[in-house]
Amino acid sequence: MILSSDVFAQKKILVLHSYHQGLEWTDQISEGIRSVFPYNDKVKIFYEYLDAKRNYSEKYYDKLISLYREKAKIINFDVIIVSDNAAFNFILEYGEELYPKTPIVFCGVNNFNSNFLVNKEDICGIVENADHRKIIDLILKLHPNLNELIIINDQTLTGKNIQEELKVVLKDYKNKIEYEIWDTFTLNDLQNRLISLDQNDVIYLLVFNRDRAGNFISYNQGIDIIKSVSKNPIYGAWDFYLGKGILGGKLISAQAQGKEAALMAKKIINGQQDFREKIVFDKGSNFYFDYLELKKYNITENDLPAGSRIVNQPDSFFKKNNRYLLWGLAFLIFIILILIIIYYLKNKEKEKLDKLNLELEQKVKQRTRELEKMTITDELTDLFNRRHILDLLEIEIKKASRYNRNLSVIMIDIDFFKKVNDNHGHQFGDKVLKILSDILQQNTRNIDFVGRYGGEEFLIILPETDLDQAYLVAEKLRKTVKETQISGLESGITISCGAAQFEDDLGHQLIKRADDLLYKAKAKGRDRVEI
Repeated sequence: MILSSDVFAQKKILVLHSYHQGLEWTDQISEGIRSVFPYNDKVKIFYEYLDAKRNYSEKYYDKLISLYREKAKIINFDVIIVSDNAAFNFILEYGEELYPKTPIVFCGVNNFNSNFLVNKEDICGIVENADHRKIIDLILKLHPNLNELIIINDQTLTGKNIQEELKVVLKDYKNKIEYEIWDTFTLNDLQNRLISLDQNDVIYLLVFNRDRAGNFISYNQGIDIIKSVSKNPIYGAWDFYLGKGILGGKLISAQAQGKEAALMAKKIINGQQDFREKIVFDKGSNFYFDYLELKKYNITENDLPAGSRIVNQPDSFFKKNNRYLLWGLAFLIFIILILIIIYYLKNKEKEKLDKLNLELEQKVKQRTRELEKMTITDELTDLFNRRHILDLLEIEIKKASRYNRNLSVIMIDIDFFKKVNDNHGHQFGDKVLKILSDILQQNTRNIDFVGRYGGEEFLIILPETDLDQAYLVAEKLRKTVKETQISGLESGITISCGAAQFEDDLGHQLIKRADDLLYKAKAKGRDRVEI
Protein backbone atom coordinates (compact mmCIF):
# COMPACT_ATOMS: atom_id res chain seq x y z
CA MET A 1 0.00 0.00 0.00
CA ILE A 2 1.34 3.44 -0.95
CA LEU A 3 0.71 6.27 1.56
CA SER A 4 -0.45 9.61 0.19
CA SER A 5 1.56 12.78 0.77
CA ASP A 6 -1.32 14.13 2.90
CA VAL A 7 -0.48 11.61 5.65
CA PHE A 8 3.06 12.90 5.90
CA ALA A 9 1.81 16.51 5.81
CA GLN A 10 -0.37 15.97 8.90
CA LYS A 11 0.24 18.66 11.54
CA LYS A 12 1.18 17.50 15.03
CA ILE A 13 0.42 19.42 18.22
CA LEU A 14 1.72 18.52 21.67
CA VAL A 15 -0.51 19.61 24.58
CA LEU A 16 1.57 19.58 27.77
CA HIS A 17 -0.64 19.87 30.85
CA SER A 18 0.70 20.75 34.30
CA TYR A 19 -1.79 18.53 36.06
CA HIS A 20 -3.51 15.18 35.56
CA GLN A 21 -6.28 13.97 33.31
CA GLY A 22 -9.56 13.94 35.22
CA LEU A 23 -8.89 17.28 36.96
CA GLU A 24 -11.78 19.49 35.85
CA TRP A 25 -9.61 22.51 34.99
CA THR A 26 -7.27 20.39 32.84
CA ASP A 27 -10.10 18.56 31.06
CA GLN A 28 -11.88 21.84 30.26
CA ILE A 29 -8.72 23.28 28.69
CA SER A 30 -8.56 20.14 26.51
CA GLU A 31 -12.22 20.66 25.55
CA GLY A 32 -11.45 24.22 24.51
CA ILE A 33 -8.55 23.02 22.36
CA ARG A 34 -10.72 20.33 20.77
CA SER A 35 -13.37 22.92 19.90
CA VAL A 36 -10.80 24.43 17.50
CA PHE A 37 -9.20 21.15 16.41
CA PRO A 38 -11.96 18.53 16.14
CA TYR A 39 -10.89 14.96 15.42
CA ASN A 40 -9.67 14.78 11.80
CA ASP A 41 -6.76 13.64 9.66
CA LYS A 42 -5.24 17.10 9.21
CA VAL A 43 -4.20 17.78 12.81
CA LYS A 44 -3.17 15.16 15.36
CA ILE A 45 -3.01 16.17 19.02
CA PHE A 46 -0.77 14.40 21.57
CA TYR A 47 -1.44 14.90 25.29
CA GLU A 48 1.10 14.72 28.13
CA TYR A 49 0.44 15.31 31.84
CA LEU A 50 3.11 16.40 34.36
CA ASP A 51 0.71 15.53 37.23
CA ALA A 52 2.29 18.33 39.29
CA LYS A 53 -0.47 18.66 41.86
CA ARG A 54 -0.08 15.07 43.06
CA ASN A 55 3.66 14.60 42.36
CA TYR A 56 6.14 17.39 43.03
CA SER A 57 9.35 15.88 44.44
CA GLU A 58 12.75 16.44 42.80
CA LYS A 59 13.12 12.68 42.33
CA TYR A 60 9.86 12.58 40.38
CA TYR A 61 10.92 15.45 38.10
CA ASP A 62 14.32 13.87 37.47
CA LYS A 63 12.62 10.72 36.21
CA LEU A 64 10.08 12.77 34.26
CA ILE A 65 12.68 14.72 32.29
CA SER A 66 14.45 11.47 31.44
CA LEU A 67 11.19 10.11 30.07
CA TYR A 68 10.51 13.20 27.95
CA ARG A 69 14.03 13.16 26.56
CA GLU A 70 13.30 9.72 25.14
CA LYS A 71 9.84 10.70 23.85
CA ALA A 72 11.19 13.85 22.18
CA LYS A 73 13.32 11.70 19.89
CA ILE A 74 10.26 10.05 18.34
CA ILE A 75 8.01 12.90 17.10
CA ASN A 76 8.69 16.40 15.76
CA PHE A 77 5.84 18.77 16.67
CA ASP A 78 4.66 21.79 14.70
CA VAL A 79 3.52 23.64 17.83
CA ILE A 80 3.32 22.99 21.58
CA ILE A 81 0.49 24.18 23.84
CA VAL A 82 1.36 24.28 27.56
CA SER A 83 -1.20 24.85 30.31
CA ASP A 84 -0.48 26.37 33.74
CA ASN A 85 2.74 27.32 35.51
CA ALA A 86 4.35 23.92 36.05
CA ALA A 87 4.27 23.08 32.32
CA PHE A 88 5.24 26.67 31.44
CA ASN A 89 8.29 26.54 33.72
CA PHE A 90 9.14 23.07 32.38
CA ILE A 91 9.11 24.26 28.78
CA LEU A 92 11.14 27.40 29.60
CA GLU A 93 13.84 25.22 31.15
CA TYR A 94 13.84 22.22 28.83
CA GLY A 95 11.97 23.34 25.72
CA GLU A 96 14.98 24.33 23.66
CA GLU A 97 16.70 21.03 24.51
CA LEU A 98 13.70 18.79 23.84
CA TYR A 99 11.86 20.65 21.07
CA PRO A 100 14.32 23.09 19.43
CA LYS A 101 12.76 25.94 17.44
CA THR A 102 9.23 24.63 18.06
CA PRO A 103 6.69 27.48 18.61
CA ILE A 104 5.12 27.53 22.07
CA VAL A 105 1.63 28.69 23.07
CA PHE A 106 0.89 28.92 26.79
CA CYS A 107 -2.29 29.43 28.82
CA GLY A 108 -3.28 29.43 32.50
CA VAL A 109 -0.02 31.08 33.62
CA ASN A 110 -0.18 33.15 36.83
CA ASN A 111 2.15 35.83 38.22
CA PHE A 112 3.59 36.40 34.74
CA ASN A 113 6.78 38.41 34.31
CA SER A 114 7.79 39.65 30.87
CA ASN A 115 11.41 38.78 31.72
CA PHE A 116 10.39 35.13 31.32
CA LEU A 117 10.38 35.62 27.55
CA VAL A 118 13.66 37.52 27.11
CA ASN A 119 15.46 36.15 24.02
CA LYS A 120 12.51 33.85 23.30
CA GLU A 121 10.96 34.94 20.02
CA ASP A 122 8.66 31.99 19.37
CA ILE A 123 6.41 32.02 22.47
CA CYS A 124 2.95 33.53 22.77
CA GLY A 125 -0.05 32.87 24.99
CA ILE A 126 -2.66 33.82 27.56
CA VAL A 127 -1.76 35.11 31.02
CA GLU A 128 -4.28 34.09 33.66
CA ASN A 129 -4.74 37.18 35.79
CA ALA A 130 -7.66 36.83 38.21
CA ASP A 131 -9.42 40.15 38.73
CA HIS A 132 -9.00 40.16 42.52
CA ARG A 133 -9.71 43.87 42.76
CA LYS A 134 -13.18 43.66 41.20
CA ILE A 135 -14.03 40.58 43.23
CA ILE A 136 -13.02 42.26 46.51
CA ASP A 137 -14.96 45.41 45.55
CA LEU A 138 -17.97 43.20 44.83
CA ILE A 139 -17.69 41.53 48.25
CA LEU A 140 -17.54 44.92 49.98
CA LYS A 141 -20.64 46.04 48.07
CA LEU A 142 -22.73 42.91 48.69
CA HIS A 143 -21.59 42.49 52.32
CA PRO A 144 -21.48 45.97 53.89
CA ASN A 145 -21.21 44.42 57.37
CA LEU A 146 -18.11 42.41 56.41
CA ASN A 147 -16.12 41.45 59.49
CA GLU A 148 -13.12 39.73 57.90
CA LEU A 149 -12.18 38.37 54.47
CA ILE A 150 -10.83 34.82 54.78
CA ILE A 151 -8.61 33.92 51.81
CA ILE A 152 -8.11 30.15 51.38
CA ASN A 153 -5.13 29.17 49.26
CA ASP A 154 -2.58 26.35 49.16
CA GLN A 155 1.18 26.02 48.73
CA THR A 156 1.16 24.48 45.25
CA LEU A 157 3.10 26.30 42.53
CA THR A 158 -0.12 27.81 41.18
CA GLY A 159 -1.24 28.77 44.67
CA LYS A 160 2.02 30.59 45.39
CA ASN A 161 1.90 32.49 42.09
CA ILE A 162 -1.71 33.56 42.61
CA GLN A 163 -0.94 34.67 46.15
CA GLU A 164 1.87 36.92 44.87
CA GLU A 165 -0.62 38.57 42.49
CA LEU A 166 -3.18 38.98 45.27
CA LYS A 167 -0.70 40.55 47.72
CA VAL A 168 -0.10 43.40 45.26
CA VAL A 169 -3.85 44.11 45.14
CA LEU A 170 -4.35 43.80 48.92
CA LYS A 171 -1.93 46.68 49.54
CA ASP A 172 -4.65 49.03 48.27
CA TYR A 173 -7.13 47.65 50.86
CA LYS A 174 -4.84 48.00 53.88
CA ASN A 175 -7.17 50.33 55.80
CA LYS A 176 -10.42 49.21 54.17
CA ILE A 177 -10.79 45.57 55.18
CA GLU A 178 -9.51 43.04 57.66
CA TYR A 179 -8.28 39.85 56.03
CA GLU A 180 -6.44 36.61 56.74
CA ILE A 181 -4.67 34.32 54.26
CA TRP A 182 -4.97 30.63 55.19
CA ASP A 183 -2.36 28.86 53.10
CA THR A 184 -0.81 26.30 55.47
CA PHE A 185 -3.20 23.81 57.06
CA THR A 186 -4.27 20.22 57.40
CA LEU A 187 -7.86 19.37 56.51
CA ASN A 188 -8.69 18.93 60.21
CA ASP A 189 -7.10 22.26 61.07
CA LEU A 190 -9.00 24.01 58.25
CA GLN A 191 -12.35 22.63 59.38
CA ASN A 192 -11.69 23.67 62.98
CA ARG A 193 -10.90 27.20 61.80
CA LEU A 194 -13.98 27.36 59.57
CA ILE A 195 -16.28 26.31 62.42
CA SER A 196 -15.18 29.33 64.46
CA LEU A 197 -15.79 31.96 61.75
CA ASP A 198 -17.95 34.98 62.54
CA GLN A 199 -21.28 35.07 60.70
CA ASN A 200 -20.18 38.26 58.91
CA ASP A 201 -16.93 36.73 57.61
CA VAL A 202 -16.68 36.06 53.87
CA ILE A 203 -14.51 33.38 52.23
CA TYR A 204 -12.48 34.02 49.05
CA LEU A 205 -11.52 30.58 47.71
CA LEU A 206 -8.43 30.56 45.50
CA VAL A 207 -6.46 27.32 45.00
CA PHE A 208 -7.27 24.36 47.27
CA ASN A 209 -5.64 21.22 45.85
CA ARG A 210 -3.15 20.18 48.54
CA ASP A 211 -2.98 20.47 52.32
CA ARG A 212 0.06 20.79 54.56
CA ALA A 213 0.31 16.99 54.85
CA GLY A 214 0.61 16.67 51.04
CA ASN A 215 -2.88 15.23 50.53
CA PHE A 216 -4.32 15.93 47.05
CA ILE A 217 -7.77 17.53 47.08
CA SER A 218 -9.98 17.72 44.00
CA TYR A 219 -12.07 20.82 43.30
CA ASN A 220 -15.27 18.99 44.27
CA GLN A 221 -13.71 17.68 47.50
CA GLY A 222 -12.33 21.12 48.38
CA ILE A 223 -15.63 22.96 48.11
CA ASP A 224 -17.47 20.10 49.87
CA ILE A 225 -15.02 20.24 52.80
CA ILE A 226 -15.63 23.96 53.22
CA LYS A 227 -19.41 23.80 52.78
CA SER A 228 -19.74 20.91 55.24
CA VAL A 229 -18.65 23.07 58.18
CA SER A 230 -19.12 26.70 57.10
CA LYS A 231 -22.28 28.71 56.49
CA ASN A 232 -20.36 31.76 55.28
CA PRO A 233 -20.67 33.04 51.68
CA ILE A 234 -17.87 31.87 49.35
CA TYR A 235 -16.48 33.72 46.33
CA GLY A 236 -14.08 32.47 43.68
CA ALA A 237 -12.19 33.45 40.55
CA TRP A 238 -12.55 30.26 38.45
CA ASP A 239 -15.62 28.73 36.87
CA PHE A 240 -14.93 25.15 38.04
CA TYR A 241 -16.40 26.09 41.46
CA LEU A 242 -19.57 27.59 39.94
CA GLY A 243 -22.72 25.66 40.78
CA LYS A 244 -20.93 23.67 43.47
CA GLY A 245 -21.14 26.05 46.41
CA ILE A 246 -19.59 29.44 45.63
CA LEU A 247 -21.86 32.46 45.57
CA GLY A 248 -20.08 33.90 42.54
CA GLY A 249 -17.28 36.08 41.23
CA LYS A 250 -15.60 37.37 38.09
CA LEU A 251 -14.74 33.93 36.80
CA ILE A 252 -11.98 32.73 34.52
CA SER A 253 -12.91 29.90 32.16
CA ALA A 254 -10.49 27.05 31.45
CA GLN A 255 -12.41 26.16 28.31
CA ALA A 256 -12.15 29.74 27.01
CA GLN A 257 -8.40 29.78 27.65
CA GLY A 258 -7.95 26.43 25.90
CA LYS A 259 -9.90 27.71 22.91
CA GLU A 260 -7.88 30.95 22.75
CA ALA A 261 -4.58 29.03 22.95
CA ALA A 262 -5.75 26.66 20.20
CA LEU A 263 -6.68 29.60 17.95
CA MET A 264 -3.15 30.96 18.39
CA ALA A 265 -1.74 27.52 17.57
CA LYS A 266 -3.93 27.36 14.47
CA LYS A 267 -2.55 30.69 13.26
CA ILE A 268 1.00 29.38 13.78
CA ILE A 269 0.26 26.25 11.77
CA ASN A 270 -1.22 28.41 8.99
CA GLY A 271 1.70 30.86 9.14
CA GLN A 272 -0.50 33.76 10.34
CA GLN A 273 0.59 34.31 13.97
CA ASP A 274 2.14 37.72 14.64
CA PHE A 275 4.39 37.35 17.69
CA ARG A 276 4.68 41.12 18.14
CA GLU A 277 1.31 41.09 19.93
CA LYS A 278 1.77 37.73 21.52
CA ILE A 279 0.53 38.13 25.13
CA VAL A 280 -3.18 38.20 26.08
CA PHE A 281 -4.30 38.89 29.67
CA ASP A 282 -7.37 36.95 30.79
CA LYS A 283 -9.16 38.54 33.77
CA GLY A 284 -12.40 36.66 33.25
CA SER A 285 -15.04 37.97 30.90
CA ASN A 286 -18.14 38.12 33.11
CA PHE A 287 -19.51 38.00 36.62
CA TYR A 288 -21.25 34.70 37.34
CA PHE A 289 -23.48 33.83 40.31
CA ASP A 290 -25.36 30.85 41.68
CA TYR A 291 -29.06 31.58 42.14
CA LEU A 292 -29.36 29.17 45.08
CA GLU A 293 -26.51 30.91 46.94
CA LEU A 294 -27.89 34.39 46.17
CA LYS A 295 -31.22 33.34 47.64
CA LYS A 296 -29.53 31.89 50.74
CA TYR A 297 -27.85 35.23 51.53
CA ASN A 298 -30.76 37.45 50.46
CA ILE A 299 -28.92 39.03 47.53
CA THR A 300 -31.12 40.14 44.64
CA GLU A 301 -30.27 40.38 40.96
CA ASN A 302 -30.51 44.18 41.24
CA ASP A 303 -27.57 44.13 43.65
CA LEU A 304 -25.32 42.49 41.05
CA PRO A 305 -23.09 44.17 38.45
CA ALA A 306 -24.70 44.88 35.09
CA GLY A 307 -24.50 41.96 32.69
CA SER A 308 -24.05 39.34 35.42
CA ARG A 309 -24.97 35.78 34.53
CA ILE A 310 -26.84 33.52 36.94
CA VAL A 311 -26.84 29.71 36.98
CA ASN A 312 -29.35 27.36 38.66
CA GLN A 313 -32.06 29.94 38.07
CA PRO A 314 -35.53 28.31 37.97
CA ASP A 315 -38.18 29.24 35.46
CA SER A 316 -40.12 32.19 36.77
CA PHE A 317 -43.62 31.73 38.09
CA PHE A 318 -44.90 34.14 35.44
CA LYS A 319 -43.32 32.20 32.60
CA LYS A 320 -44.92 28.93 33.72
CA ASN A 321 -48.36 30.46 34.37
CA ASN A 322 -48.45 33.36 31.95
CA ARG A 323 -51.76 32.46 30.29
CA TYR A 324 -53.65 32.28 33.57
CA LEU A 325 -52.01 35.29 35.20
CA LEU A 326 -53.00 37.68 32.42
CA TRP A 327 -56.70 37.21 33.28
CA GLY A 328 -56.19 38.06 36.92
CA LEU A 329 -53.59 40.78 36.49
CA ALA A 330 -55.99 43.74 36.80
CA PHE A 331 -57.59 42.31 39.93
CA LEU A 332 -54.16 41.59 41.47
CA ILE A 333 -53.00 45.15 40.81
CA PHE A 334 -56.05 46.46 42.65
CA ILE A 335 -55.38 44.16 45.64
CA ILE A 336 -51.69 45.08 45.67
CA LEU A 337 -52.51 48.79 45.80
CA ILE A 338 -54.73 48.21 48.83
CA LEU A 339 -52.01 46.13 50.52
CA ILE A 340 -49.41 48.79 49.83
CA ILE A 341 -51.55 51.41 51.57
CA ILE A 342 -52.06 49.12 54.55
CA TYR A 343 -48.36 48.27 54.63
CA TYR A 344 -47.38 51.93 54.53
CA LEU A 345 -49.64 52.71 57.50
CA LYS A 346 -48.19 49.89 59.57
CA ASN A 347 -44.62 50.08 58.40
CA LYS A 348 -43.36 52.64 60.92
CA GLU A 349 -44.70 50.65 63.86
CA LYS A 350 -43.24 47.47 62.43
CA GLU A 351 -39.81 49.09 62.05
CA LYS A 352 -39.76 49.89 65.75
CA LEU A 353 -40.75 46.35 66.62
CA ASP A 354 -38.15 44.88 64.27
CA LYS A 355 -35.45 47.02 65.84
CA LEU A 356 -36.38 45.85 69.34
CA ASN A 357 -36.48 42.22 68.17
CA LEU A 358 -33.08 42.55 66.51
CA GLU A 359 -31.51 44.01 69.66
CA LEU A 360 -33.04 41.22 71.75
CA GLU A 361 -31.88 38.56 69.29
CA GLN A 362 -28.31 39.91 69.37
CA LYS A 363 -28.29 39.87 73.17
CA VAL A 364 -29.63 36.30 73.22
CA LYS A 365 -26.96 35.17 70.73
CA GLN A 366 -24.21 36.83 72.75
CA ARG A 367 -25.42 35.23 75.97
CA THR A 368 -25.78 31.87 74.23
CA ARG A 369 -22.14 32.04 73.09
CA GLU A 370 -21.05 32.90 76.63
CA LEU A 371 -23.02 29.99 78.10
CA GLU A 372 -21.67 27.59 75.48
CA LYS A 373 -18.13 28.59 76.41
CA MET A 374 -18.86 28.14 80.10
CA THR A 375 -20.08 24.58 79.54
CA ILE A 376 -16.82 23.46 77.92
CA THR A 377 -14.24 25.59 79.73
CA ASP A 378 -12.55 25.22 83.11
CA GLU A 379 -13.23 28.46 84.98
CA LEU A 380 -9.81 28.75 86.63
CA THR A 381 -7.44 27.81 83.80
CA ASP A 382 -9.55 28.69 80.75
CA LEU A 383 -8.66 25.25 79.37
CA PHE A 384 -11.23 22.67 78.26
CA ASN A 385 -12.92 21.07 81.26
CA ARG A 386 -12.83 17.34 81.97
CA ARG A 387 -16.12 16.53 80.27
CA HIS A 388 -15.31 18.39 77.07
CA ILE A 389 -11.71 17.13 76.77
CA LEU A 390 -13.06 13.56 77.08
CA ASP A 391 -15.66 14.31 74.37
CA LEU A 392 -12.89 15.64 72.13
CA LEU A 393 -10.82 12.51 72.76
CA GLU A 394 -13.70 10.30 71.57
CA ILE A 395 -14.00 12.41 68.39
CA GLU A 396 -10.25 12.17 67.69
CA ILE A 397 -10.25 8.42 68.34
CA LYS A 398 -12.99 7.98 65.71
CA LYS A 399 -11.00 10.07 63.22
CA ALA A 400 -7.81 8.13 63.92
CA SER A 401 -9.62 4.81 63.46
CA ARG A 402 -11.46 5.88 60.32
CA TYR A 403 -8.52 7.48 58.52
CA ASN A 404 -5.77 5.28 60.00
CA ARG A 405 -3.95 8.24 61.56
CA ASN A 406 -1.69 8.49 64.57
CA LEU A 407 -3.05 9.83 67.85
CA SER A 408 -1.32 10.26 71.21
CA VAL A 409 -2.20 11.67 74.62
CA ILE A 410 -0.12 13.06 77.49
CA MET A 411 -1.19 12.96 81.15
CA ILE A 412 0.54 15.62 83.28
CA ASP A 413 0.64 16.08 87.04
CA ILE A 414 2.36 18.79 89.11
CA ASP A 415 4.92 17.29 91.45
CA PHE A 416 4.41 17.93 95.20
CA PHE A 417 1.53 20.28 94.48
CA LYS A 418 0.03 19.57 97.91
CA LYS A 419 3.07 21.19 99.51
CA VAL A 420 2.50 24.31 97.40
CA ASN A 421 -1.06 24.57 98.73
CA ASP A 422 -0.04 23.74 102.31
CA ASN A 423 2.88 26.17 102.40
CA HIS A 424 1.49 29.05 100.34
CA GLY A 425 -2.28 28.69 100.41
CA HIS A 426 -4.84 27.69 97.82
CA GLN A 427 -4.93 31.08 96.15
CA PHE A 428 -1.23 30.75 95.36
CA GLY A 429 -1.87 27.19 94.20
CA ASP A 430 -4.50 28.50 91.80
CA LYS A 431 -1.92 30.95 90.46
CA VAL A 432 0.50 28.06 89.81
CA LEU A 433 -2.23 26.12 87.98
CA LYS A 434 -2.92 29.15 85.77
CA ILE A 435 0.79 29.58 84.98
CA LEU A 436 1.11 25.92 84.02
CA SER A 437 -2.04 26.15 81.87
CA ASP A 438 -0.55 29.08 79.95
CA ILE A 439 2.68 27.13 79.38
CA LEU A 440 0.75 24.13 78.03
CA GLN A 441 -1.28 26.27 75.64
CA GLN A 442 1.71 28.27 74.39
CA ASN A 443 3.83 25.18 73.70
CA THR A 444 1.29 23.05 71.79
CA ARG A 445 -0.07 23.31 68.25
CA ASN A 446 -3.34 24.82 67.09
CA ILE A 447 -4.66 21.34 66.30
CA ASP A 448 -3.84 19.99 69.77
CA PHE A 449 -6.36 20.03 72.64
CA VAL A 450 -5.40 20.87 76.23
CA GLY A 451 -7.75 20.23 79.15
CA ARG A 452 -7.77 20.21 82.90
CA TYR A 453 -8.47 16.61 83.82
CA GLY A 454 -8.89 17.27 87.55
CA GLY A 455 -7.06 18.99 90.40
CA GLU A 456 -3.46 19.39 89.29
CA GLU A 457 -3.79 16.82 86.48
CA PHE A 458 -3.92 17.86 82.82
CA LEU A 459 -4.66 15.94 79.60
CA ILE A 460 -3.25 16.84 76.17
CA ILE A 461 -4.63 15.28 72.96
CA LEU A 462 -2.18 15.21 70.05
CA PRO A 463 -3.84 14.39 66.69
CA GLU A 464 -1.62 12.99 63.88
CA THR A 465 1.19 12.38 66.40
CA ASP A 466 3.02 9.13 67.09
CA LEU A 467 4.56 8.11 70.42
CA ASP A 468 8.06 9.38 69.63
CA GLN A 469 6.70 12.79 68.70
CA ALA A 470 4.49 12.82 71.81
CA TYR A 471 7.57 12.12 73.94
CA LEU A 472 9.34 15.14 72.41
CA VAL A 473 6.31 17.34 73.15
CA ALA A 474 6.11 16.11 76.75
CA GLU A 475 9.86 16.53 77.27
CA LYS A 476 9.72 20.08 75.90
CA LEU A 477 6.86 20.92 78.28
CA ARG A 478 8.72 19.36 81.23
CA LYS A 479 11.86 21.42 80.56
CA THR A 480 9.88 24.63 79.98
CA VAL A 481 7.99 24.21 83.27
CA LYS A 482 11.18 23.47 85.20
CA GLU A 483 12.90 26.56 83.76
CA THR A 484 9.96 28.86 84.53
CA GLN A 485 10.53 31.22 87.45
CA ILE A 486 7.48 31.64 89.68
CA SER A 487 7.46 34.58 92.04
CA GLY A 488 7.09 33.26 95.59
CA LEU A 489 8.65 29.84 94.89
CA GLU A 490 12.39 29.55 95.27
CA SER A 491 12.78 26.36 93.26
CA GLY A 492 9.79 26.67 90.92
CA ILE A 493 7.75 23.59 90.04
CA THR A 494 8.24 20.38 88.09
CA ILE A 495 5.85 18.02 86.34
CA SER A 496 5.66 14.29 85.67
CA CYS A 497 4.27 13.05 82.37
CA GLY A 498 2.93 9.84 80.91
CA ALA A 499 2.52 9.61 77.11
CA ALA A 500 0.61 6.87 75.29
CA GLN A 501 -0.30 6.25 71.64
CA PHE A 502 -3.75 5.15 70.45
CA GLU A 503 -3.80 1.44 69.60
CA ASP A 504 -7.44 0.76 68.69
CA ASP A 505 -8.43 0.93 72.35
CA LEU A 506 -11.23 2.87 74.02
CA GLY A 507 -10.82 6.38 75.36
CA HIS A 508 -10.74 5.41 79.02
CA GLN A 509 -8.25 2.64 78.24
CA LEU A 510 -5.93 5.06 76.44
CA ILE A 511 -6.14 7.50 79.37
CA LYS A 512 -5.46 4.70 81.87
CA ARG A 513 -2.31 3.70 80.00
CA ALA A 514 -1.11 7.30 80.03
CA ASP A 515 -2.09 7.65 83.71
CA ASP A 516 -0.22 4.45 84.65
CA LEU A 517 2.86 5.81 82.90
CA LEU A 518 2.41 9.10 84.77
CA TYR A 519 2.51 7.31 88.13
CA LYS A 520 5.48 5.27 86.90
CA ALA A 521 7.25 8.60 86.30
CA LYS A 522 6.38 9.69 89.84
CA ALA A 523 7.62 6.37 91.24
CA LYS A 524 10.96 6.88 89.48
CA GLY A 525 11.54 10.22 91.17
CA ARG A 526 9.24 12.70 89.37
CA ASP A 527 10.26 15.45 86.93
CA ARG A 528 10.40 12.97 84.06
CA VAL A 529 8.47 11.56 81.09
CA GLU A 530 7.52 7.91 80.72
CA ILE A 531 6.25 6.28 77.50
